Order: sequence, then structure tokens, then C-alpha cells
Amino acid sequence: MLSLLDAAIGINDVSDPVTGFIVLLACLLGALTMLQPSVFYRFLKSSPKKNDWKPRQLVDEVDTRDLKTPDSWICRDPSLIRLTGIHPFNCEPPLKDLMDAGFITPTKIHFVRNHGKVPRIAWENHKVTVSGLVNNPTTFTMDQIVAMPSHEFPLTFPCAGNRRKEENMVKKGLGFSWGAAAHATSVWKGVRLSTLLKACGVNPKAKFVCFRGPLKELPKGKDGSYGTSIAIDRAMNDNWDVILAYQQNGKSLAPDHGFPIRIIIPGFIGGRMVKWLSHIELSEKESTNHFHYYDNRVLPSEVTADRANEEDWWHNPDFIINDINIQSAIRSPEHKEVITREEGSYTVKGYAYGGGGRKNIRCEVFIY
Repeated sequence: MLSLLDAAIGINDVSDPVTGFIVLLACLLGALTMLQPSVFYRFLKSSPKKNDWKPRQLVDEVDTRDLKTPDSWICRDPSLIRLTGIHPFNCEPPLKDLMDAGFITPTKIHFVRNHGKVPRIAWENHKVTVSGLVNNPTTFTMDQIVAMPSHEFPLTFPCAGNRRKEENMVKKGLGFSWGAAAHATSVWKGVRLSTLLKACGVNPKAKFVCFRGPLKELPKGKDGSYGTSIAIDRAMNDNWDVILAYQQNGKSLAPDHGFPIRIIIPGFIGGRMVKWLSHIELSEKESTNHFHYYDNRVLPSEVTADRANEEDWWHNPDFIINDINIQSAIRSPEHKEVITREEGSYTVKGYAYGGGGRKNIRCEVFIY
């Protein structure tokens, strides 16, 4: 869950401000507790009416910038900052808008990370197949999935590249320049992954659960799908609340957020939460998908892209990103804002989050 500096941590007033800017150090000794999410999550009840499962449009009109793209059927908030040109759609809101919206992020300004066009999927036609090391390989319809026991909770997660713009200003990496608003908090509802897997019967040899989206969705990779995997222990432990989500903030998912169904993994980066989920495979080995290896890795600073390719650093498991790293930023004062003594007092606002079962216990604000 998002920790607002002025609300959750309690540092919100600088009694003797001076001209300059205020820097929030990264939260120390851990981040957001997610080891036992059920203790912290508030369960809510809301569902679309029967037979009303349609992709959710978040605004009334299609942005003119999308009219000549494969996503011309999706209505998007024009205030979102596009980070990779017009298409594919990768965006974040202005940080001010994100923070001022409050604890639960309005879906229309939730950050988006797309690697290509958004699949146009009908609820009644979509299925999720479970195969591999299971006793009873099964294909589930969406209606069968929503008929299973559901769980609903608020969750904050970021793109792993949140604030990468600042890193790229020091040394340019392969990733594009996310600002400080590539994270959001939504209320997600769905079926526990463990419920689905138990229904299929898990083979004791299974060590990983591999996910992928639709085939031929993307130009990269052998089959054009986006895929990744998590350890079977994480998937089967109900304390982690890994779910197949079909609702966000009380309504069906928007196309950009994975309609009709996606994986939600508390404590993990967004890059592991496969959208438009189509296939689940239990395996003795982790996913071999192109994006599992060539996305969401942090290599040593001295390793260039060419060296990483030549020496195959991408397949080294030491450099994978799963758990959310500690992260924090200031919302106010804003960039280049000047604070004077004459103002008397000033409320400092910002955010801090993390994952992996570690909670925020302290933040430090320095004036200089």
C-alpha cells in the first residue's frame, strides 16, 4: 500500500523552511509489509451485473493521437504523459495529479506499460489454459473463473523503471525515461492462483508457474507473447494473495490494464503481472519467454548492452527483478519551486513504497 509522507509517516511540517529544495532520502530498513497481505487488505464487494463483462472505457472519447494506431478503439485520458511516442502506449500521469488524487488511484490515470498493440478480446470467447506439471490440464472460461471464490484488496505496485529518467540523465541505459509517477494503488479483485492450480492438481515436481499472454501479440520472441514466471512456493502460499484479477476499482478491467484477466502478485514489480492472461504452465524450470530474460533486469553499471549480449548476462538469475525495491519521491515542493522564510510553514508531501514483505519504518527529510 502507498505510504504518503504526510499521512502515513507523519513528517508533514517544516516549521522553519529556507530557500532551496528538500530531498527525501530513500526509506530505510525495508518497505511495505506484504508478507501477510490479508492482515492489511480491506475486502470490498462490488461486481458488474451479470452478462455485463465488457472492456472498461475510462473516458468518453478516443484521443486523436490514437486514431491512426491499432489502439484506435481505446479511450484514454489525454492528460497522461506519453513516454515512447504515440504507439505503443506507455504513460504516467503528472506526479501532482497522482498524489492529489488520494490513496486509491483513479483508473484513468493509472500508469500503463504496453509492449505493443492492445489485444481486442471478448469476455465470452476468452479462456485460460492450465497445463504442464498438473494432474488434470484444464481450460477455464471467464464465467467459470468468476464463479470461484474471490478476493479483493488494495495494492500498490510500480513499473520497475519508476524514476529511471533520473538514472538516464547520469548514464543512459536501455530503458526509456519513466518519471516519478510510474506507480499506482488500485483495489483488485479476482481468484487466487492457488485455487485454480489446486483444481488442476499440482505435480510435486513443479518448481515454477509460467504465465503468458496471447500468441503473436508482439514482434519479439519466438511466439510473439509476453510471458514470465514465479516460484511455485509464492504461487501456492495464500498469504501472498496472488490472484487472477478481473476487476480494478470495482469494475471490469480496462483494455490497457489487461481485460479480461491478468495476474496480480503483491510485492512484485508490474512487469511480472502478465496482462491478457491466456496460458499458465507448471514447470521444473522458469519461463523461457523472451521478455522474462530481456526485460526487468538490473545489471552492474559497468556492463554495457553489447557486453551483456556477448557474455549472456541476461540469463544470470542474480540480476532478475521480482520484489519491489525501496523507492520514494517528493511531490511538493515541486521541481524548481522556491520556499521562503516569509511563508512561515510548509507541508512536505511525497510517497514511499516497497515490497518483498518489508515495511516502511522511517523516512528522513533534509533541508539544505
